[in-house]
Amino acid sequence: MRKISLIIAMLLMSLTFGTVLCQANIPAPPADQDLGLWDRTINNMSEADCRGCHGNVVNELHHKLITTKKLSCFTCHKLDYISGSWQFEPFRDCLHCHSQIAGQASVHHIGQTAQEGNCAACHGSLVQNRDDGHYIPTYGESMVTPRPSEGTGTNGKGACDYCHSWGNDLGTSELVYANKETHHGTGLGYDTNKCTWCHDSQAGAGLKIRSCEQCHAPQSLHNIQLDTNSDGNIIPGAELPYKGHIGNNEDCLGCHGGSASQVSIGGGSGGWSLFNPTRHHLLVQKKGKKCLDCHTLYRNVQGIFVFKDFRTCSACHRNGGRRP
Repeated sequence: MRKISLIIAMLLMSLTFGTVLCQANIPAPPADQDLGLWDRTINNMSEADCRGCHGNVVNELHHKLITTKKLSCFTCHKLDYISGSWQFEPFRDCLHCHSQIAGQASVHHIGQTAQEGNCAACHGSLVQNRDDGHYIPTYGESMVTPRPSEGTGTNGKGACDYCHSWGNDLGTSELVYANKETHHGTGLGYDTNKCTWCHDSQAGAGLKIRSCEQCHAPQSLHNIQLDTNSDGNIIPGAELPYKGHIGNNEDCLGCHGGSASQVSIGGGSGGWSLFNPTRHHLLVQKKGKKCLDCHTLYRNVQGIFVFKDFRTCSACHRNGGRRP
């Protein structure tokens, strides 16, 4: 009897563990929501929504404004003379002071911090700030240049919305929104001068990503990754897929897996007349190479993942021009 019970227990464990593994390997969309803020719209909030994140005890934070912002008590606690007595105006509803533009802009994004493009103040290291001098590529389009949408690879690979699109979160079944809704939901575009923060009407389809990189550039993007086995150590290329940007070759191809069919392979022996980066990127398709075979990531002294130099030919091509 004990043996039968043990077998049943082992079967249940294997089924449960198998389910977890299957869930972990189910391709996006929607993108995994275990890192950063949820991909939602937050431009029609109620007081309950505010307290869901900020909690109910915020009086100390507000009372500090007397010294930090030189406010007076009556700045918030306003009195009205009603029916022969002084009565306080409502002040416990967050939205009484923290206004939003319904359907357009959230409380958070009409504030000075967001309006100045200081995204990292709330979103942390997952993004970069506009005009902070971070690296943005300036070279032309290639077969691996990501697109904001409509990727040219299999099932739309090669674009942000290959993962960041509509769907129900696997763990909670909560609705996850697409990039268009989350970014337009900030309401930054109600000031039409800010539309160009995200949209460059002059750029061709393959270079529209450069506007996105004002906030989502290589350094921040290549440091978005979940530690999938919770061992405290992220190994690029060796984590479960669809849990970040650098954990697995599938993650790399989600952004950079544009269609090789767009490239003419004619000329020379095996297409040697091709633009050098294109020739190397075709090795993924022709030789089954992985992105991180060449683009090696390591943590620098600041704890940030950066690439080793891969543009020096001799780093790979030694011994008569062949890679060892």
